[in-house]
Amino acid sequence: MPSPLTMFDVDALGVTVRIDVSGFSPTDRDLLAEGWSGARTSGRAEPASIVRCRADLPLDAAAADLTTRVTLAALSARRGELWMVHAGAVADDHGRVVLFSGRSGMGKTTLMSRLARQFAYVTDESVGVTADGTVLPYRKPLSVIVGAGAKQQLPPRSLGLRALPSAPLRLHAIVVLDRNGDAAVAELEPLNMTDAIAAIAPQCSYLSELDAPLTTLLGHIESVGGPLRLRYREAEDALPLIRDLLSSPPRDAISTFERLTIVPVSATAGYARTPVLDAITLADGRLAVLRRSGEGGSSVHVLDGIGPTLWRTASGVTLDDLVVAAVRAHGNPADGDARSAVRATLDELRAEGLIEYWT
Repeated sequence: MPSPLTMFDVDALGVTVRIDVSGFSPTDRDLLAEGWSGARTSGRAEPASIVRCRADLPLDAAAADLTTRVTLAALSARRGELWMVHAGAVADDHGRVVLFSGRSGMGKTTLMSRLARQFAYVTDESVGVTADGTVLPYRKPLSVIVGAGAKQQLPPRSLGLRALPSAPLRLHAIVVLDRNGDAAVAELEPLNMTDAIAAIAPQCSYLSELDAPLTTLLGHIESVGGPLRLRYREAEDALPLIRDLLSSPPRDAISTFERLTIVPVSATAGYARTPVLDAITLADGRLAVLRRSGEGGSSVHVLDGIGPTLWRTASGVTLDDLVVAAVRAHGNPADGDARSAVRATLDELRAEGLIEYWT
């Protein structure tokens, strides 16, 4: 007989989200609860949020909408507390976790569905990491195409995915996905930090809510020995590489950046940098800054060439001041026209909103 439950609790990124399915028939309630069986929790903890499943939608659509709203509720509850990435993750029996970050279309769900038959399924949606590298799972249903192209929200166990180990989950590696249909063989290779920032930062949730957000992001990447990139075509091709990665000892932490002390600028004339949330100097001399963009959003900008010098110097100064600073730091350009080079870079920095001009 179907159970009479109308609500159940799930664990998402270390908080409890209560799901209300009271608008459905007992049979459909059980189906919805089964979809979340990988994340079900006892219900002893006070819920951070209550999400009501929409009974005005067909069951499959309601299940998909529910997953989205539970995800948003969990992310909102942990904003400013965790480094959170739109990513997949698997873990071995020792609790070592590999995080796979990638934009939409990189095959995260398909890859997790294959890897998690051998390793534990942590998530295919969002990974939460504490300051000390502890990983908080989010074992949501997986959105899988079945039948004639329709997507269903399926529980991990229905796909043969493994349960979490008894060991605490710890970050072991950070991998950027690069799925390429032309890749002859799968490759796992080191990735430079600039490319890692460009790939991972847009996938972070509420990054701007963290204290020292770029410092936090790079600190986690450094703690696992630096970023890796997985070039692959099919999920099966990646399995041996991830097996070797998880069986290898943790890589030594590295040091690739220095955080800058940000001095606010209150200029009323000349060129001045705009407010940013965090700024770091990378080992190759490039400068990465994080600034607010839009409502609650943020954007990362990586400056090279004379850009870092101009940004640091712009505290209410003249064009001549910036030319002098650029020549002092970098010498004259090959064509000898330092003023034009500075003007061109200033135009780029102003277009990106990093420098403004006060008349």
